[in-house]
Amino acid sequence: MSIDRAIQPLSVPAVNVQQQDLKMRPKAADISAAPVAASETSGTQIKLSKVTQAIQADSSQDVDYDRLAKIRAAMDAGELQLDTDQIANALVEDIFQLS
Repeated sequence: MSIDRAIQPLSVPAVNVQQQDLKMRPKAADISAAPVAASETSGTQIKLSKVTQAIQADSSQDVDYDRLAKIRAAMDAGELQLDTDQIANALVEDIFQLS
């Protein structure tokens, strides 16, 4: 069985996506929260949920960058000791907690 195309498919233009450095997220004080002035040409208004507002204002440090730097240095030096049994047990416990 074969499929014959009567019309050639259109080519898709390349999309220019700028990559964002995701290593550190900006602190809440660094984010510009300037209000947008409503105009008659702009009829769309949005209201962020409380959860979204809390996420945007989150100033907690989710990642311990000092510890991460030490781990990377140990990996680069070949000195990082991994306990595979402990890792496997933690993964199994995590799977059972999700169930």
